[in-house]
Amino acid sequence: MRSFLSGSILSVCLVAAGQGLSGAAYAEDGAAGKWTFLVAPYLLAPTISGDAKIGRLPTTTLNVSPGTIFENLHLGAMGHFEALYDDRFGIAVDVAYMNLGSGRTFPAVGGSVKANVKQTVSEVFAGYRVWKQDKNWVEAYVGGRWWINELGVRAALPANAFSHTITESWVDPVIGVRGQAFLSDDWSLYGSANIGGFGVASDFTWGLQAGVGYHFSESVSAQLQYKATAVDYDNGKSGADAFSYNTITHGPMAGLVFRF
Repeated sequence: MRSFLSGSILSVCLVAAGQGLSGAAYAEDGAAGKWTFLVAPYLLAPTISGDAKIGRLPTTTLNVSPGTIFENLHLGAMGHFEALYDDRFGIAVDVAYMNLGSGRTFPAVGGSVKANVKQTVSEVFAGYRVWKQDKNWVEAYVGGRWWINELGVRAALPANAFSHTITESWVDPVIGVRGQAFLSDDWSLYGSANIGGFGVASDFTWGLQAGVGYHFSESVSAQLQYKATAVDYDNGKSGADAFSYNTITHGPMAGLVFRF
């Protein structure tokens, strides 16, 4: 029974790495003295590797594929927003939400076990473009990554019926640098790197992201990138309230960008 619960819970605790799914930032040259806004819905297909511990369950190794994530996905929403002033000062907000769940029934004994994970990862960064030339730019940024994870387990078995929910929330300070370079009027390259945590919440976290963009016009572009995010977090608690997550989440991401 314990081995099934461990595998069931951790197989759906797929996104508790900030996957990140965040930081889909794309920008072009704007006119001085005015605001430019970006809205970018996107999709991430992550692979998660590492280890995690939840409650009294033993520490379990994770090696979760994108197929497992989409198989257990109930609801997901990911989006990115940016505001840039005077083509120098900017703020970026990224929100990724996932609701995953799985269950198993035992007809022979007349019972069932269900596990559910809800996670919201929100990022807010403020940046300054330290260099720009035409449409090309390099930006330094600082901000935070806010995680909210809710894990619920419900068992209805003749000899063992229980329900337990763990909610864990923390904010990691993050600093980083990113940039964009145009290869032509239609094609561009984008890259971003950041580190954070510093023991304030998680012990350490880092993120890398890079890819290519195709610009249909000044207002609409498509982006294909690869993103990796690592986190090492432990709430320092024991017993039923214990929670730790030491993972790397990586995978391709695609999105559309609307600029106005």
